[in-house]
Amino acid sequence: MKCLSRFCACLAIFSFLPLSPALAQQPIPEAAQQHFQAGVALIQKADVPDDLRNALTEFEAAAGLAPQWPEIHYNLAQLAAETDKPAKAINEFGIYLNLAPEAADRAKVQEEIVRLQCLIAIKRKIGLPGVTFAAMPDGIWVMQVYPGSRVGNTGLRKGAKIIAVEGTSVAGATLEDFFRAIDATTAESDPLKAATKGRMFTRSGGYARYNKTASSDNKVEETGPIVTLKIKSPGLDRSGTLFFKKSMFHSNVIEIEADEFDTEVTNEKLPVLVTFWADWCEPCHEFVPIVETQSAEHAGKIKFININADENKKLAGQLGVKGLPTMMIFKNGQLMSTHTGRLPKEKIEQVISSAVGMGG
Repeated sequence: MKCLSRFCACLAIFSFLPLSPALAQQPIPEAAQQHFQAGVALIQKADVPDDLRNALTEFEAAAGLAPQWPEIHYNLAQLAAETDKPAKAINEFGIYLNLAPEAADRAKVQEEIVRLQCLIAIKRKIGLPGVTFAAMPDGIWVMQVYPGSRVGNTGLRKGAKIIAVEGTSVAGATLEDFFRAIDATTAESDPLKAATKGRMFTRSGGYARYNKTASSDNKVEETGPIVTLKIKSPGLDRSGTLFFKKSMFHSNVIEIEADEFDTEVTNEKLPVLVTFWADWCEPCHEFVPIVETQSAEHAGKIKFININADENKKLAGQLGVKGLPTMMIFKNGQLMSTHTGRLPKEKIEQVISSAVGMGG
C-alpha cells in the first residue's frame, strides 16, 4: 500500500467539503489548488520518506497562497500529525478552528490536539532526538536519523520500515501506538534477546551479526531492557531484526520544531544551547556524540535543544543560520553567542561550559 490510509480518507472527500461563509465570496487561488493537488498526488504514490516531506512542502505552499482557507490547514495538520510533526499539527489545527469556529468537527479536532500534546510528551519520555517517523499502513517509516547519534550508530537508517516492535506488528499503527510499544518494553523476556545482552545492537534475519561500540567521544553507558525492532531496509525484500538497549533511545537533548521555539527556548529560565543540524552535514557526525555526552554531564544546568535546519528553514533564516552545524547560546530569550561550522572537541566543551556558567 502506498498512501496514508487515515489521511487519504480525508483527502478523498476534500473536494466535497463546503467552504466557510467567509470564503464563499473569495475564490481559492488556482495556484493554491495546484499545490494542494500536487501534495495529494505525492501522498498517493509515496514509496520513500521524501515523498511525504515534499507533500508537506506542497501543502505549506498552498496554505501560504490561501491563508484563509480552513481546509488546507486541516489537511496540513493531518499530514504533519502522521509524519511526526505534532507541534506543527497542533498549530495548524488551531488555525483551522479559528477560521472555522462553527466547524462540525470542532470537538473531534480539539480531542486530536490533546492527543498530539500527549504524543509529544511520550516521545520526549522515550528520547529519540533527531529520529522522526511516519505512520504508514504497512509499518512505521524512518524519516530521519540524527547523524552521529547512538541510534544512528546502529542499522536503523532513513528509509527503513519498522514492521514490528517486540514481535507485534505495527502495520496500521499510529505513531502514538508505536511510541507506547517502545516505552512499554521492560524485560529481556526471551533467549534471543538475552543472548544480545551487553551488545550495543545486533542484526539478524539476512543481515551480518556483529558487535558495535559507541563513538569514543560518546561515553554514555547503555543500560536497561532490550528493545526488538523488525525492519525492512531500503531496496531489500528480506526483513531483519535490530536489538537496542532501551537507553539508546534516551537523551538529554530535545529535538523541537519551529512551533515550539518560544516555549522551549525563549521562555526557558535555564541557559539553552540550540544546535541547528542536517543529515547531510558531515561535521554533525563528529559534533553530536560530544554534545550528547556533555548533555548527560550538565543535565539540569543547561537545556540542550536540536533543530533540523532543513525541516525548519524559516526559523533558521530568522535566526541568521549561515552554515551547519550552528550552535547558539540563549539566556532569558536573548541570543548570547553563535558558533558555526566544524569545531574541535575542546572548543565545543568550552562553549558549553560558558553556557553553564550563565546559569549562575
